[in-house]
Amino acid sequence: MLRGKLTVSVIVLVSLCLLGTSCSDDSPPVSESSPPPSNTPAALLLPARAFPQGYQPAELSVIDLREQNAAALKSAGSAQFDPPQCRPTADADLNSKLDVSNTAVSAWQSAAGNTITELVTTVPRDIDADVRATVGECAQVTITITQGSTAATTVLTQNRRLTPPPLPTSLSLMAESVATTTYPGGRTATSQTLAGYAVVNGVTVQLVANSTENGLSDLEFADLFAQAVARVSAATD
Repeated sequence: MLRGKLTVSVIVLVSLCLLGTSCSDDSPPVSESSPPPSNTPAALLLPARAFPQGYQPAELSVIDLREQNAAALKSAGSAQFDPPQCRPTADADLNSKLDVSNTAVSAWQSAAGNTITELVTTVPRDIDADVRATVGECAQVTITITQGSTAATTVLTQNRRLTPPPLPTSLSLMAESVATTTYPGGRTATSQTLAGYAVVNGVTVQLVANSTENGLSDLEFADLFAQAVARVSAATD
């Protein structure tokens, strides 16, 4: 059973998700009863049986995703980053090139509201830029929102690079981000994001799991990420 349309910024780091806005599009996700051609990004997405028990498909189109990310990136342009060099760049570079001809997306949601989103695209992602925005001085980043309805909100993001499972590519990153958001008035909220990025045979694979409680463990996420990358590798060798 499909849930309502999912609002999620997959590409934008979790620390920017609060800036995203929902978009309208009535295109349903690809049905397993009507498999896409084998040479399309949609055919490279994981099958439904690969996702954890308790997660149901959620509606999210490529256009939804691109517009949500574009809105988040636009809002982030006026936000203050500390350290300033930790403003992510790979997201903007990739997002502007995504369209239905080169990208497919699959979204899943649990009853608790936790989400898993997979994206496969023939547009290469700058993994090195992701690494720079995650480690070293960028292991802890504070973002202050300066405009809009969330102005004066601060997001403290703590990033940790994880050891990925064996993958058929050296261009990969797996990381955990824990974001603590403090809203005007003092209310706080904490969320965890596990993200995996890989470029294999010229195809970008992204897997992002966001949770507020009872989310995937590192090992569960690593296994799912490995399956996603292996599927693309096998089909593109």
